[in-house]
Amino acid sequence: MKDKCYMFFETLGTRLKMEIIFKIKEKQMNVNDLSNSLNQERSKVSHALKTLLDCGIVRVKKKNKQRIYSLNNETIIPLFNIIEEHIRKYCKTCKKGAKNG
Repeated sequence: MKDKCYMFFETLGTRLKMEIIFKIKEKQMNVNDLSNSLNQERSKVSHALKTLLDCGIVRVKKKNKQRIYSLNNETIIPLFNIIEEHIRKYCKTCKKGAKNG
């Protein structure tokens, strides 16, 4: 179980992936919209989305020719709510190192 937890959190371990998560938490988006809003190459965003999708962190639905990404409402949104609560209450390191939000 320890290795699986490590792999799960390692999946979240880049700023780009976290930026994607917070963008699609606000609004479902396709890869082009994400790429433009994050000012990142489409290929980098697409690769990050594939990793997040393989781990079940994001979901995808097809709308015409587009693939629209959203967060896994069942587990990931509650998990992030718990993480945010933990940071607010307990994480001194996060409070000192936080740049924004």
